[in-house]
Amino acid sequence: MGLVCNPKMNRLILISLLTFVSVFGQNPKSDFEISGKVKVFIGNEWIEIKNATVELLQNRDVCDLDSLGNYKFTGLKSGSYELRVLDFNSDPKIFHIELLGQSIDKFDLYIDVDCEVNKLIAEKDIKKGKPKLLLIGGIAPIHHVGQEKIEKKFTFKYYDFGCTPPPIECVIQYNNVIFDYLDKKFNKNWRKDVRKDVIGLN
Repeated sequence: MGLVCNPKMNRLILISLLTFVSVFGQNPKSDFEISGKVKVFIGNEWIEIKNATVELLQNRDVCDLDSLGNYKFTGLKSGSYELRVLDFNSDPKIFHIELLGQSIDKFDLYIDVDCEVNKLIAEKDIKKGKPKLLLIGGIAPIHHVGQEKIEKKFTFKYYDFGCTPPPIECVIQYNNVIFDYLDKKFNKNWRKDVRKDVIGLN
């Protein structure tokens, strides 16, 4: 007895094969996102920042924070990812995250910043009678004529980090403490006489 050809059965088999190829042969879904904020710990307090770069290691993709301090990576597939925040510590902390079929928002990245200057250092310098106003210059420090007289008058010293400063958030936090100290001591009269390139001075 010969083989019986069943057109309906052949058509069903063909449809099943096409469905299998369509489902299992396509690329995994890749429209997921990872997003959140970056927060740094400086001088015993947490600070939300707006200037930092986040790197997605697997994709070698980088993202600058937006005006609200948020980062976002899009077009991602399910899987394991690693992120790190640049611009702060020399050995950045690695953050691990799993995408399991859906986007993840509010994945905030918390960084303990290793600062050589901060709020606590400023308070110690004031107690020692050696407050500084911090500058960030270029390769060669800039000297203003007569600046020594201003330093002596208001009992502080300028300090220029040159072209290798610590994170600017650390510098600003230190200077803000010194600003408050000088305001209380000299009733803000010092502000019109000091150098205008002091970091964070309005």
